[in-house]
Amino acid sequence: MTRKMVTVFGATGVAGAACVDELIRMGSFDVRVLARESGQAERSSSGVIKSEAQKQVQYDAWASKGVTVKHVDATLAEALVPALEGTDYLVSCVPIHATESQYPLIWAAGEAGVERFVPSEFGAIYEFERFWQTNTTHRMMARQKAFIRRMIEMTGMDYTIIPAGAWIEYYMMEPVLVMGDADTKIGWSTGADVGRIIPHVLAHPASRNAICPVATTAWCSWNELLAVRERVLGRKVERVHWSAEQWRAAYAQQAPGAIQTLLAIGVAITDTPAGMSLFGNWNKTFIPGFQGTPLDELFVGTVEPFVAAMRAGLIAAGELPASS
Repeated sequence: MTRKMVTVFGATGVAGAACVDELIRMGSFDVRVLARESGQAERSSSGVIKSEAQKQVQYDAWASKGVTVKHVDATLAEALVPALEGTDYLVSCVPIHATESQYPLIWAAGEAGVERFVPSEFGAIYEFERFWQTNTTHRMMARQKAFIRRMIEMTGMDYTIIPAGAWIEYYMMEPVLVMGDADTKIGWSTGADVGRIIPHVLAHPASRNAICPVATTAWCSWNELLAVRERVLGRKVERVHWSAEQWRAAYAQQAPGAIQTLLAIGVAITDTPAGMSLFGNWNKTFIPGFQGTPLDELFVGTVEPFVAAMRAGLIAAGELPASS
């Protein structure tokens, strides 16, 4: 059987880099990276953007392992089409606030004969959230991502959508704002595990033209997750529980920014109608052998440093007082 060519766009972020590394490790696909030309504007969910020198080191390491790296003007379809020729599966790992950067990519992919497109939808099940009753910035983003799927279908390409639930590292700043029922199990992921699971989902035949909501790191409740963190830290983790009304009020009072985005996600989770969960555990059924990062290891090596950096960034941006 002919090997498929997978091209990854947005490959230098946490999820994108992990996706490329896992594709290489699996050895089941030919791998290509689509890189923006030097100097083109980009965004980052975490606020951290690698320098051109750091990216080049990464590109050179991948090239030494057989990965083809193509630099292209990512805003121009006439440049993207030839760069995408020969691609079977195109994976987009652009950050949450760069959804619109996929518009020219989708059109060009269709023109280049790409078979399947994996859009950057690694959070909630946006096909549900777009119908939520409360209008927030996150619901607007959900509606935009649902529109992305329609664009893919218009080109005639197949799609695979991989909602990955709540990314643990973004929700652990204290006091932890517990969203929804603290004892209900939900899908938890972390950026690197999201990237690692993408090739495994793509390799499964059930992923074609499917929404595959995964729990890449854990399927557990808030209380279960925080119990692990407390054991690792050796102390109690401060937390608050709000009603749906309190979440909506907090969102309405918060100025635009990262904190408002997190509050919007809380509104989405507490607004969830019965029978329309934003989370799933597709991998338990279809790829049960996939193992996410152990939580003890994750909290020490990823979450706690991320939380410290996130707090410092919010203070620097004026969203939190310096004394917090």
